[in-house]
Amino acid sequence: MAGNGDLKTHEATYTSMIGMLKWGSLACAVLVAIIIYLIA
Repeated sequence: MAGNGDLKTHEATYTSMIGMLKWGSLACAVLVAIIIYLIA
C-alpha cells in the first residue's frame, strides 16, 4: 500500500486516468457512430 506521502500523488494519477478513460470512450463511441453512418 502507498505511504501517506504518496497518497495525494496516487489520487491525482487515478483521477486523471479516470478522466482519460471517460473522454476516450466517448471519442471511440463518436468515431464508431461516424463510421457506421458512412457505411450505411
